[in-house]
Amino acid sequence: MTFQELLSGKGINWDKVKLVRHNLTNDVVAANYERGYLNLYQSIQSPTRFKGCDIVVCFLGKEGTNGVFQGCYHVGNFKPYSQSQLPEDFVLDGGMIDGSPVIYELTQLDLLSDMKDRIIIDWGKGAINWCQNGTTAKELLEIRPVVSEIDFTSYDKVLLSYETLHKIIYNKAAYKEWEDKLSAVAGVYLITDTKTGKHYVGSASGEQGGIWGRWSEYARTKHGGNNLLKELIAADSDYCKNFQYSILEVFPIKKDKHEVLESEKLYKKKLWSIQFGLNDN
Repeated sequence: MTFQELLSGKGINWDKVKLVRHNLTNDVVAANYERGYLNLYQSIQSPTRFKGCDIVVCFLGKEGTNGVFQGCYHVGNFKPYSQSQLPEDFVLDGGMIDGSPVIYELTQLDLLSDMKDRIIIDWGKGAINWCQNGTTAKELLEIRPVVSEIDFTSYDKVLLSYETLHKIIYNKAAYKEWEDKLSAVAGVYLITDTKTGKHYVGSASGEQGGIWGRWSEYARTKHGGNNLLKELIAADSDYCKNFQYSILEVFPIKKDKHEVLESEKLYKKKLWSIQFGLNDN
């Protein structure tokens, strides 16, 4: 069975589809993937790369010639490339901006959204050819079951490493209960630097999407925009592997954000995280 056959009956015109495979052995790909910038990375192309294309189907290369499905994206218009439009921690490959690149508007579709990281294909012998026509048949090797390696038990027992947090945030199908629970509450959380023992106390309100929304930023950026954490990541991009995430207190999602912030201030005083930790205010 092929990947194309899996989608038979969906009305897809494969002549207007591009298949792309980004290889995680490439340091630039790996860095942007870890930061949550994979779609932005693949959006920077030559003006003709996705010309006349309706859909881009994205895979990750992790081992051999396998491709791990990441999502289907609708191809919209493009705009001229400008580095000022990129996040400051986005990693550029010199070849990406040769010539006159553009930034395509790629919007993720619901199509197979529950299959992220579960569909495995064989990209074929031409693995170096990272972008291929949609009519190029791709053998379907495996559809992995939905498996949650970490069960959610209670808020007070949440204790996550950065690697585990990243896995939960970017594998929603397997960790839907985590998304449901962490999106349902505001709260005060703790980040512990397990290398130094220093603490960072933060909070999340309903306006930020609850704890799930706030922690998604940590999974994406590694530092969540916090000044002292940014300094640690700037010095060592892998320093986030020392971070441990836990929850100090939860509130109803509609709790007034000012009351949540007052609780955050109290925990900062209790833990002395301004004087001896990673809070700078």
